[in-house]
Amino acid sequence: MTMKVALYCRVSTSTKEQTTENQRLELESYCDRMNYEIVKIYEDEVSGAKSREKRPAYNQMCKDAFLKKFDAIIGWDVSRFGRSMKEFVSFLSDMDDKGIGVIAVKNGLDTVSSSGRMMMKLIGVLEEWNREMLIERTNAGLARTVANGTKLGRKRITNDTMTAQIIELRNSRKSIRAIASEVGVSTATVQRELKKVA
Repeated sequence: MTMKVALYCRVSTSTKEQTTENQRLELESYCDRMNYEIVKIYEDEVSGAKSREKRPAYNQMCKDAFLKKFDAIIGWDVSRFGRSMKEFVSFLSDMDDKGIGVIAVKNGLDTVSSSGRMMMKLIGVLEEWNREMLIERTNAGLARTVANGTKLGRKRITNDTMTAQIIELRNSRKSIRAIASEVGVSTATVQRELKKVA
């Protein structure tokens, strides 16, 4: 039985000379060699930094995948599917949940095959490890910063003198806006300081 596939091509809008045509021709040639039936071609000319919702063809392709309109999605490179490893792993997981294979021709990734599914799991494990390492490094850095005596968080906008001035001006029936203007802070800061002493 011939596998029904969708092609996904994307180029960035940062350079006007780029078109999806080269990717499409390569993917069509690949499908001919593999004897795959192309049911639809999705093409975006938008930066990969944009979210899924801002990539209309990608968004429609994901919806069609959930409706099982094809068996696999074929793209030229893994970078075409997601702007980050986390997004790509999420995409792979979503497609795997729906039984849709993902093939990235340039990278040799093919989740339709057993070795490709193993590679997908390995990518997921590496992404999870990377996330955990990032959290560990962040927490270690924060602990070192605190140990060195640095205070964490935002710097205080007001000092005790300013707070006293805010309270005095409010007691003399000045408006929040007038107090903010006189003290040189925002109205939100005035309200926050007044709430502390209320």
